[in-house]
Amino acid sequence: MTTVGEIFRIHGPAYLKTFGGKIPPNHRQAINSLASCRTGKLGWHVYECPACNEVHYVNHSCRNRSCPLCHATHRENWLAARYHELLPTRYFHVVFTLPEELRRVVRANPRELLNALMTAAGRSLLKLTADSKFIGGKTGITTVLHTWTAAMEYHPHVHCVVPAGGIDGFLWRDSRKGFLVPVKALSKIFRGMFLEIARKVLPDIEFSDELLKKAWVVFAKPAPPRIETLINYLGRYVHRVAISNDRILSASNEEITFQWKDSRDGRKKVMKLPVFEFMRRFLQHVLPSGFHKVRYFGFMSPSNRRTFRRVQILLWMKAGSAFPEKPAAKREFRCNTCGNGVLITVGVYCQPSRSPP
Repeated sequence: MTTVGEIFRIHGPAYLKTFGGKIPPNHRQAINSLASCRTGKLGWHVYECPACNEVHYVNHSCRNRSCPLCHATHRENWLAARYHELLPTRYFHVVFTLPEELRRVVRANPRELLNALMTAAGRSLLKLTADSKFIGGKTGITTVLHTWTAAMEYHPHVHCVVPAGGIDGFLWRDSRKGFLVPVKALSKIFRGMFLEIARKVLPDIEFSDELLKKAWVVFAKPAPPRIETLINYLGRYVHRVAISNDRILSASNEEITFQWKDSRDGRKKVMKLPVFEFMRRFLQHVLPSGFHKVRYFGFMSPSNRRTFRRVQILLWMKAGSAFPEKPAAKREFRCNTCGNGVLITVGVYCQPSRSPP
């Protein structure tokens, strides 16, 4: 199977030579990381099977958050950490999308404007849910930034997971069944907040007043009701990358062929792109260094842990059950030679000068 890492290993040097100084440092780092992932260049672990004495070498991963090989581990670790934070109540999935007219300026100023996007999404939800006509309390929001379509085009949007209610002092207030807030009103608040932040952080860029006349897309729907199902639902959106390796169908020296799903008709289709265009599309979704793509607002914010604990107590008492136990992390590596022994670490090698035997 062709992988993104293999494409960058083969074509990365030519891409770097062709575009040189035009390549941002974070894109250059991603090229080098993905090209080195699990090749031995980053080191390796040595394991031994106590049952059959077979020795196994496992190359280190790059741990780059844009790497398709590494994102599954990132997602599993995040979901395990979040499991005990899910509440016994209904949830909503809300999506905020920037209009097409803004995509070019956002791509040119990702740190400032993607931050504005996430901040405006979180704050607008907090503002409207606090209105007594809807919830009348402080809710908690988990936001996840995505910047791509299935064809890897630039399409910045934010996925939000929100419980269907909020806390008002020591009282939990539920939203109406099947309804969180009116999306048209939410869209207007989001639009105003984004433009206010954008104009403040980038005063030299003109954001046309015509954008205020355009309806910005905000979508909301109920999330799955059961906690176990919700965990898997969250996993579909957290720590994803622009394209997974299993979508790549073939690769040649000239072009990459991959599968994508057209959101307009829901059908899976095949696309062919020149190698450098495939790499460019992938790299445009590499976020600035240190940028947090998962953020928390309201009582989910790290600064509001006491309030969150109060929410937990209220809702679990209301549900008449105990807090869910955090699933134990169990990482056992069984020998793939005999299938019986649990592998034991006998050595770790970092930044080697040669690959393992």
